[in-house]
Amino acid sequence: MYEEPKEKKSLVQEDSIRVDIPTRRLSSFSVFFDKVHSINGLHLLSALSQIILGSFVVALSVLDIIQPVFIATVMTIVGCLTIVIGLYFVYYVLTNTDSFDSLLNKAIKRVINNQN
Repeated sequence: MYEEPKEKKSLVQEDSIRVDIPTRRLSSFSVFFDKVHSINGLHLLSALSQIILGSFVVALSVLDIIQPVFIATVMTIVGCLTIVIGLYFVYYVLTNTDSFDSLLNKAIKRVINNQN
C-alpha cells in the first residue's frame, strides 16, 4: 500500500487541535455532547432503546408478571443478552468516533505532500 513519507516539518501535525472545539477547558457534559453530535445519532438511540427494552423485559420477568416459569426464564435470558449487546453497542459507537478524523487527516497530508 501507500506509505506516507517521513518529513521533519509537516503542515498537518499529528497532535493538531480540532478547529470546531475551542482551546479553553471544556466541561465533561460538553465533551460528551460533542461526541454524540459527531456520531450517528440513530445508532446511539437504537442502542439506548435496546438497553431500556431489555431492562423492561427482565423487570417483567422478575416481578412474576409473566406467569409460566419457563417462559419467564427464557425472557430473562433474552433480556439480559439484549442489555449486554446494547451496552457493547453504546461502547462501540462512543469509542469509534475518531476513526473518520484520522482518515481525513491522512488524506489531507497526502494531498498537501503531493502538491509540493
